[in-house]
Amino acid sequence: MNILVVDIGGTNVKVWKSEAAEKEKIPSGKELTPAKLVEELQPFLKDWACDRVSLGFPGDVLHNQPKSEPYNLGDGWQAFDFGKAFGKPVRVMNDACMQALGSYEGGKMLYVGLGTSMGTTFINEKQIVPLALGHLKFVRGETFEHYLSRKGLEMHGPKRWRRAVYEAADVLKRAFLADYVVLGGGNAKKLKELPEGCRLGSNFNAYIGGVRMWDDAEVKSHPELAVYPEGPRVVEA
Repeated sequence: MNILVVDIGGTNVKVWKSEAAEKEKIPSGKELTPAKLVEELQPFLKDWACDRVSLGFPGDVLHNQPKSEPYNLGDGWQAFDFGKAFGKPVRVMNDACMQALGSYEGGKMLYVGLGTSMGTTFINEKQIVPLALGHLKFVRGETFEHYLSRKGLEMHGPKRWRRAVYEAADVLKRAFLADYVVLGGGNAKKLKELPEGCRLGSNFNAYIGGVRMWDDAEVKSHPELAVYPEGPRVVEA
């Protein structure tokens, strides 16, 4: 089963073809509509028998469909029919959830994505719980996202940003009684060390998560990636 995995970010769209060694990138931004995305992905589908598509979307997802319009992309995501546009089965998951699913190694895991914004997900056994912890107040009346986002990194500098990440990871791990915290996202590579109970994620985990989204469809194709033979369960509001 060939799967096209697409991780939509505010700066770039990362694309993997199953079994391919490296990802490729497409610029995103305010001009990227869903129709434009499908158009940009056509070269990846040419001369390749793609069976299914996994989309990591930077926003809320409900019943396999974006629940709201992303602030850092173009319009039209809520009502767009991805299955019809691609002409094949498509599954859509919040991008932080997809990264978290690819990072999961059992137990109770809290995922914190350090990118343009701050994405958070909690996984306990077969339940994936999307979170928005970045909106919570953290220090001096400012939110977690204020300190841990890319804007926070630019505003406060790497040293203060890293200190905030370490403190936030400790606070949130305790609050969720998590067995471990995965620090992922594009800026995670800027961390010089990891606090106790923390693991470093990678962008490649989005690919693993995209494959795992189809665990129930054909586990035999990727047995090394399968964590939920009957498919992951996303808790939706």
